[in-house]
Amino acid sequence: MNSVREEDLRSIISRMPYGECEDKIFLITGANGFLASYMTDTLMFLNKCFPAFRCKVIALCRNRKKAEERFREWLSYENFILHVQSVEEPIMVDCNVDYVIHAAGNSAAVCAKTIPADILKANIIGTYNLLEFARNKKVKGFLFFSSGAVYGNVEQGRDELREADFFSLDFGAVENCYAEGKRAGEALCRAYFRQYGVSSKIVRIGHTYGPGIDLKDGHVYSDFVSKIIQGKNIIVRDGASVRPFCYVSDAVTAFFKILLEGESGEIYNMVNKNETLSVYELAVKLVKDAFPERKLKVECEKKNTAIERTIVNIDKLLALGWKPETDVVEGFRRTVKSFEEKRKKYLHS
Repeated sequence: MNSVREEDLRSIISRMPYGECEDKIFLITGANGFLASYMTDTLMFLNKCFPAFRCKVIALCRNRKKAEERFREWLSYENFILHVQSVEEPIMVDCNVDYVIHAAGNSAAVCAKTIPADILKANIIGTYNLLEFARNKKVKGFLFFSSGAVYGNVEQGRDELREADFFSLDFGAVENCYAEGKRAGEALCRAYFRQYGVSSKIVRIGHTYGPGIDLKDGHVYSDFVSKIIQGKNIIVRDGASVRPFCYVSDAVTAFFKILLEGESGEIYNMVNKNETLSVYELAVKLVKDAFPERKLKVECEKKNTAIERTIVNIDKLLALGWKPETDVVEGFRRTVKSFEEKRKKYLHS
């Protein structure tokens, strides 16, 4: 853990209802992933800061070697359990569990055309297995990681997206497997709440970045961070695309608020709408405001000024008392600093 990540964890803890986590057991799937690992770290950091807290984390993942490297700081803690299995199989956890966080699944844009079946299975079969597990264990809360991709092809001129909005999506196009899988996962969560009373909550996650992102996952912000670290100019292929960019500590704070204080059966949009920018605007802001000393430039391959801005409504999340605190300038500075700290540590080890 480097200085940036520890600062992030302290920020999350200061804003989440962590008293609800004391003496509770959390099962987190996809624990090796970017967002799930931050949630795991947050809960274990609570144990580190408050030794009598006794919050237990069962980190479920498929790759033991990667997990042992990722969570090596927590392996000696008795309240940390590494559980290796696929969510596509019935969940083989014997102990009682209070909360389930289902974050397993591949969101990398580059994988939609190469492993579409795997993406669908994690979101459909995996969600079913976890909801069955939650029903049998009578858990207090279940959080499903969904995505704004479920909205489909948002009609032009739409000025705001609310959780009940719904647009067309070509389910015959294999590249839409991620969105269709998330739609099915959401439907399962709401069905299990209605039929069995499973306290499921759904969070639709917008573009979220920070320390630990996969720099090769195909997301535009990952590519920008990679270029900055390498000291190369930022290349923009479609500068007109508009996205809300949320820093990871703000996102994880929102996840815990939804899980612990949100209403069962409900869907919550999670974006930082204060930082809604076109890709070109983001690139320019990073070059001019975040890293001016690096003297990088923005190279735009496709000039397009016809920007359609659709704001994602987050009133339901704001009603829980959530408020994002990190703008893109500070957020990307922290992200780059974290990667560069890690590289220096590696080179000197």
